[in-house]
Amino acid sequence: MKNRRPIFLAGLVALLVATACTGGTNMAPTPGPSPTPKPTPGPALTLPQLKLAIIDAYGPLWYCDPDFYPIQRQDEIESARERWAELTADADAFKAITAKLGIDPAGDFTDAQRLAVYQAWKVLNAVALDPIGNDTWRFDYLAQPRAGVAEGMRTGGTITATGAITVEQHAAAGEPMCPICLARGTLIETPDGGVPVETLRIGDAVWTLDLDGRQLAATIIAFGSTPAPAGHQVVHLVLADGRAVTASSGHPLADGRLLGDLRAGDLVDGSRVVAADLVAYDGASTFDIVVSGPTGTYLVNGIPLGSTLRP
Repeated sequence: MKNRRPIFLAGLVALLVATACTGGTNMAPTPGPSPTPKPTPGPALTLPQLKLAIIDAYGPLWYCDPDFYPIQRQDEIESARERWAELTADADAFKAITAKLGIDPAGDFTDAQRLAVYQAWKVLNAVALDPIGNDTWRFDYLAQPRAGVAEGMRTGGTITATGAITVEQHAAAGEPMCPICLARGTLIETPDGGVPVETLRIGDAVWTLDLDGRQLAATIIAFGSTPAPAGHQVVHLVLADGRAVTASSGHPLADGRLLGDLRAGDLVDGSRVVAADLVAYDGASTFDIVVSGPTGTYLVNGIPLGSTLRP
C-alpha cells in the first residue's frame, strides 16, 4: 500500500508534552530499561487521564491524523467546530484535556482554544488501552521521532488505574502504516456474486472493466491488508442511485479521484454523490486487491474502484 507520512501535530507537542523520545520498527525488549517513575498512589484516574499520563511519559503520539491523512479535507478548525458537540459530550476526555491545557471548561472558547482541545481529543482517541483486569490496561505506544531523527520509539507495557506504568518493551520503530483501503466486509463483485474482500485470495475470479467500460472476468494478482489504528475513520460514500461503498479516504475511484475528495453533488459513474461522510471504523484492518486486465479496475456494489496496491 502507498506509504504516506502521517501528520505530526507539532502545535500539540508544546501543549501536552515537555520531552519526546527517539525511535524504530520491531518491538523487542531492550536490556535493562530505566525504571519508569511511578506516581504516588492516589485515587483512580479516568481513561483519558491515563492516556495523558502515557503521552507525558513518552512524548507526542505518531499516528494517522484523520483530518490530514491521506488528504486534508478542510481547515482543521472547521472539523473542530463540526465535532464540538461530540467532543464536549465525551465528558471525561473534555475535563481531562481542559485541565491539562489550563482552560476553563465552562468558559467561552476562542478558536485557538477550541482547536487545541480538538487536537488533543483526536490524539486521545488514537491511544488504545486494553483492559487486562485488576484495574490495569495494556498499551502499545508509538512516539514521534525527535528532530533530525528518522525513527520514533515504540513502548509497550501496562498502566494501572493510579497511573503506575510498567514497561515491557521499548524499541526504535518506523512510521505507522496508515490504511487507505477497503473496510472489512466490503463485497467485491465476482462471477459467483459478492464476496467479502478479506476472504479473497490470489487467483480468485472477479469482475473488471476493459478500456471501453465493458465488464469482463479477471483474476486477483495481488492481495494486501493494513492494520487500522485506533480512531481510524473511513468514508461512507452513497450515490443517488443507491450504490454505496465504505473505504479509507485515500482509496481511489477508477478515475483516480480519492473518496476523501468527493462532496455531495459530485458525479461518480453517472450518478450524483448524496453523501460522503467520515465514520468511525471498528475493524482491525483494511484490505485491497489488484486484478488482472487492462484497467486494473474492480467493482464494489457496481462502483468501479482502483487499487492502492498498484505502482
